[in-house]
This record gives sequence, structure tokens and C-alpha cells, in this order.
Amino acid sequence: MKSRSLAPVVASGGGTALRLLVATLAVAAAYFTGTAVTDEPARSVALSSAQSVPAEKRLPAPEPGVLTVDDLADCAYRVRTVADSGAVSYTWTLQRYSPAAEAWQDYLSGTGGFDGAARTVDWRVRVPGNPGLYRAVLDVADNRLISEKFQVDC
Repeated sequence: MKSRSLAPVVASGGGTALRLLVATLAVAAAYFTGTAVTDEPARSVALSSAQSVPAEKRLPAPEPGVLTVDDLADCAYRVRTVADSGAVSYTWTLQRYSPAAEAWQDYLSGTGGFDGAARTVDWRVRVPGNPGLYRAVLDVADNRLISEKFQVDC
């Protein structure tokens, strides 16, 4: 078998490869040193007010046996209660009142569970574009908890 020289291939693409290597090194150096590769001089920005804003308001612990419904942003709601200790599995249901049927109808549902000490369980549900009267239901073993009805306007 005859060996071939790679010199013509390296010579023809060597300039392009060298330029790509230099550009890659320049971008990497700018990234790791935090400098921007621009023609404009750096400018400083001073913030007039820097306050920390909590992502979510801290809510008091719910009472055992009571479902509480909290209004969150963007048509979202949080349903909470305290579930007893032990091996617990539960089912959440969001029901919507139907004036035509004059009855509560299941709208959304979800499940969960845990094993251990009593704890607060919560369910976050979003109801966009379907205003009406709702309530939340939590089925745990042989117990059923039903929240107060609440109005959804979005």
C-alpha cells in the first residue's frame, strides 16, 4: 500500500483551521474572564433600589380536617390540609358547579401519597378560561374533606 502525504490537505485548510482556533480561544478567554468582545467601552450601571422579593408569601399551617384554598397568580389555586400519619394515599378532585344540572361535577383530579408522620399536603391547580363556582375535595382512606366554594373569574 502506498502512503500519502497530508501536507497538501493541511496547507490548504491550515489557514481556516488556525483562524477557527484563534476565534475559539478568544471567545473562551472572554467567557472565562467575563469580558465582552465588543468595540464599545464598558459601562457601569447603579441600581437605585435593591430589595429582595419573596417568591411566594408564607402561609400559616392549615388546620387538620379543613381544606384551605389560596388564590395564586395567573388563575392558579393551592389547596392544603394536614393529613394523618401512616401509609396514606389520597385523591384530589376539583369540582365545578353546573347550573344546568344543578350539581357539582368533577373537573380535574390528582393523586398523591406518603408514609410517615402527619404532614401538610397541597395541590396546585390552574383553571384558565373557565370561570365559575368551584370547590376542592380530598379523599383520604374513608374520610372526605370538602372545601368552601370559591369563585373563579378568569
